[in-house]
Amino acid sequence: MAKVVPLKLESRFVAIEGPVGVGKTSLAQRLADHVGGKLILEEPENNPFLENFYLDPKSNALPTELSFLFQRAKQLESINQEDLFSDISIADFLFEKDSIFSELNLNAEELHLYKQVKESLQINPPNPDLVIYLQAPVDVLISRINNRPRSVDRLIDSNYLEKLADSYAKFFYYYDDAPLLVVNAESIDPIHNDEHFNMLYEEVVSVKYGKHFFNSVATVLP
Repeated sequence: MAKVVPLKLESRFVAIEGPVGVGKTSLAQRLADHVGGKLILEEPENNPFLENFYLDPKSNALPTELSFLFQRAKQLESINQEDLFSDISIADFLFEKDSIFSELNLNAEELHLYKQVKESLQINPPNPDLVIYLQAPVDVLISRINNRPRSVDRLIDSNYLEKLADSYAKFFYYYDDAPLLVVNAESIDPIHNDEHFNMLYEEVVSVKYGKHFFNSVATVLP
């Protein structure tokens, strides 16, 4: 077993992002366990419209996005200023991701209404100290989704997933609201492989500002 990396995570709020199937929830769980942090997870299984959205996107996009908006707003209420000074919080979502999905999924009239609702909520989410953006090819995402037991995400259309991955890439190309670590998640397994996790964790704790890239294909492949 690989030796545990004795490095301290100074970031108090870390958000992990990436398209469906990339492994952000699993990484958030392992990272929170490693540092003894508070885990904040998105709950797609509690969105009553998601399955219908995958089956008929045009008819179900607006209620699906609004449901996620309300859910994320409520979850981020659990991160108050006291938490940010006393605890490490690890989330498997960035609140600003809603623009990726709303602009991809909603028509002009729906998007206008969505933005009105969002503005009325007066949400003031805490800014993360670090964002980890996981990337992987669409065929890898599909393979991982298909390996999930009883996941509604299995209904996702491959063409939609490709558009979603492209939207994520464009979003984070311009993202500069927090230090960003872009990770090639195709060829590493930080969940089940301690060496891979330690390599990634070393990179995570070293990021203090700017945009950084972690691509260790040459060093972690067997």
